[in-house]
Amino acid sequence: MADDAEALQPRDALVNVIHSPTRLAILATLNRVQHVAFADLRDNLHLSAPELSRQIAILEKEGMVEVAKLRVRRVAVTHVRLSDSGRDRFAAYLRHLNAIVHGED
Repeated sequence: MADDAEALQPRDALVNVIHSPTRLAILATLNRVQHVAFADLRDNLHLSAPELSRQIAILEKEGMVEVAKLRVRRVAVTHVRLSDSGRDRFAAYLRHLNAIVHGED
């Protein structure tokens, strides 16, 4: 029975792909906006372009973010947004994290 109780712990619902501090910061930022230019996200989070690209690729593979090339005054700009499922998964992650912090079951 103890195994069943442990399996239902809120910590078990934490998704490792989100739990990374860098990816958590990316998702938290994207959760507050419709979309953001890659360069603005990079600057806001004080990340190198290669590191942000790597983290975005992980989140994109998981279906949590969407990346699009947009034209802004004849210049291609990469924009990143939280996907609908990514937004739902991030909200669930925050609920589980809150349950752990506040000792809720």
